[in-house]
Amino acid sequence: MEKRTAVLAVLIVAIVIVAGLAATMLMGEGDEEDTIYWLTVPPVNQKDQIARGLIDGGVSWEPYCSDSILSGDTHALMWSGDFWPNHPCCVLAVNAGFAKNKPELVARTVAAHMEATDWILHTIENRETETENYTALLQMGAAFSLRNTTVVEESLEHMRLTYEINDQFKDYLVNFTEEFIALDQTSDAALTARGYASVDDFIGTFVNDSYMDMAGTLSKSETILGDVRLGFLQGDLHQFARVVASNVTMWDGTEWEGRSLFAQWGVNIIPQDPYPNGPAVMLAFDTDKIDMGYLGSPPAIIKHLNVNTANSDIRIVAQANAE
Repeated sequence: MEKRTAVLAVLIVAIVIVAGLAATMLMGEGDEEDTIYWLTVPPVNQKDQIARGLIDGGVSWEPYCSDSILSGDTHALMWSGDFWPNHPCCVLAVNAGFAKNKPELVARTVAAHMEATDWILHTIENRETETENYTALLQMGAAFSLRNTTVVEESLEHMRLTYEINDQFKDYLVNFTEEFIALDQTSDAALTARGYASVDDFIGTFVNDSYMDMAGTLSKSETILGDVRLGFLQGDLHQFARVVASNVTMWDGTEWEGRSLFAQWGVNIIPQDPYPNGPAVMLAFDTDKIDMGYLGSPPAIIKHLNVNTANSDIRIVAQANAE
């Protein structure tokens, strides 16, 4: 892998592990003006705390980035895609045991995710001519994120929604994992304990695109074929596909009236409360509260390796977004 890519990976990883460095920084001596103090503030709360002077900035995701900027209280120092184009972000994952026992149900869930993503991308591209769909998309995003449609529209400018799994994605996850090991977020011992011979072996198993391939061979179903407990992050528009795939009213006046995309593909999604972050989604996997979930790829990697239990044994089956 090119050196530049590896260096950029360190920058991204630094964002993820900066909390681990904060204790050292806080206890160290030095000029007050040269010290960065890290506080754990959920993105949903960052705009308010910046406006009140409690924090000076934050690392966030959409729609909270755009919401903060449009408020006039903040500006973007840098977008992550500026220094690492196409970097891995949110993914759709499944418990390995669930996938082994119900492969078609997993593939059908992936099919709904893929169709929803395609619908979003088509709607954005054709927003000038398909205004009704575009308005509906913005309204869905606003209802989910509890932000207005102006914020949602601005957020769409800073996200690259995709479900594709390709060699670049896998290479970047290898790079991620190697840097996590170098930064002591996980270890070679954890890889070995999980039964992997190397980082390449780990990612080769951890990322499984066979369900996406299977999805391409399936047809929609007139009946519900099974239940899926699906976890997701609170208000996170990186996971917009789940919002669209769960919507029922967009199908009014069609043969699928009254049925979401998930239902059209034969999947009954059992309602879950949203989770505040990726580690919370991984905890939900570990405690057998969900079968599949949307979360960031870094916590998926770290918690899968460090929490060596059957329930935390997951597979990435699709991307949700890059950058």
